[in-house]
Formats: sequence, C-alpha cells, structure tokens
Amino acid sequence: MGDSKGTGKSKGGEQAANGAAPRQAPSYAVVAEALRQRIALGGFGPGDKLPTERELAEVFGVGRNTVRQAVRELAEEGLVVTTLGRSGGTRVAPAPAGGRDNRAAIAAGIRASLRDYMEYRQAIEPFAARLAAERGAAAGRRGLVEMLDAKVADLGEYHRVDTRFHLGVAEAGGNEVLAEAVTRARTEMFVAGNALWLGSDWTPVYPTGQDFGRAFREEHEAIALAVLSGDGDTAERRMREHLKESHRQFLVLLDQFATSAD
Repeated sequence: MGDSKGTGKSKGGEQAANGAAPRQAPSYAVVAEALRQRIALGGFGPGDKLPTERELAEVFGVGRNTVRQAVRELAEEGLVVTTLGRSGGTRVAPAPAGGRDNRAAIAAGIRASLRDYMEYRQAIEPFAARLAAERGAAAGRRGLVEMLDAKVADLGEYHRVDTRFHLGVAEAGGNEVLAEAVTRARTEMFVAGNALWLGSDWTPVYPTGQDFGRAFREEHEAIALAVLSGDGDTAERRMREHLKESHRQFLVLLDQFATSAD
C-alpha cells in the first residue's frame, strides 16, 4: 500500500498513529469529523460497536481524552450511543431515514482530498528521493536498503515500516524543509484517512495470506537501490511510480464504501 499507520511521539507527548515525526496532535473536532464520515459512508453501520478509546487513540495519534471528547460530540448529535457495563461500549445509532443520500457526496469529498494530498506528495517526494540519491550520506542510503529485510508480520507492521522508509528517504536528502513537508503531508493525509482504513477489507489490495514483508520489499526495493547507487533520475522516477500505485490502492479501498452504499 505504500502508506499509513505507525508509531511515534507528537509534540504533546502523544503517539502519532502514522509513525511520522513530531507534530501537533489533531483536536477532537478532527477526530469527530473523521468518525462522522466513516459512519455516514456505512463503514460503521447501525448497531456496530466502535473501536475502544485506546484503539482510536492509537489510530489517530491522540490522547484518550481527545477521543472521549470526539465521541461525546457524536453522541450529542445522536450518531452514537454509549452504554456502561461489561457488554457496554459505544455503538452507532440507528440510521435515520434518507441517511444514505449524502454518502456519494461524502465519498466524493474524500476522493478529492486524497487526490490533493497525493498530488502534493507527487510534487515533493520524488524530488526528495533524487536528493537522497545524489547527496545523501552513505549510512542513510544503506539504511533504506536494510529496511527491505524488515520482519513484517501483519498489515500494521507494514504501515509502520513503510512510514519509516518514506521519512528516511526525505531525511537522507539533507533538506530539513523538504523533510518537514513530507512529514506534514503524510500526517495530515492519514489523520483523516485512518478512520476509513480502520477495519476495512484490505483483501482487494493484499490477498488473504499475503506475505507483508515480501510486499514491502517489492514495492520499495527499486527506490532503495536507486538511492543507494546514487542514481537520482531512477530514484525520482521509481518514487513517482510508487506513489501513483499507492493512490490507486487507496481508491480501491474507498470504492468499497461506495459499493456498500448501493
């Protein structure tokens, strides 16, 4: 997939869900809107239990209090209902009449936002790969190749090592402003997206039984080897191809929500 969740520390000491460098954690309003969209698209259907506060905090890279505030806002809107007790939790409220009518508009908005972020990343990450190849320190370039042998047991680990790779490419080029731009683009993109990818059916992208370590190597090896060899032209081209494929994969996942709305 070439992109998503991981681990890291935010400026406020909270865990960053996508493994990015330090950043300001999103407010409860951002978390509430991401969950609101997921519910509206049918990703969480009527009666479905939301992930726990701890799980949502990890996904969004925020504290549990931020999640609590977000869920409280959704409850005030009548979108979710929280009950106490051993079998309690927060569940999606019954869907109101006509609740599906705006799914197409919401999906279109997410699709447009994804396009904008991927176009921005296409503008900066291929050049970052060129810089890494042409002037990156030897240790940083070797480190990218060493990541190809990472043990990746599941999709979550895939996303974490994927983030380390992309940020490693940006950092190897030695341009701090460009590295920060790459970090910011990934962070903002996945804060909104993580609610959609959470619990999604990934089999259209990664078949059941997929060897995620092999998938990571296949998707990143050409970039790493081009950087290691100092071939800026190839590093730039391979990163552009990789991001284009990642965009396609995200659209496949998004289409699942559109299909479920029919």
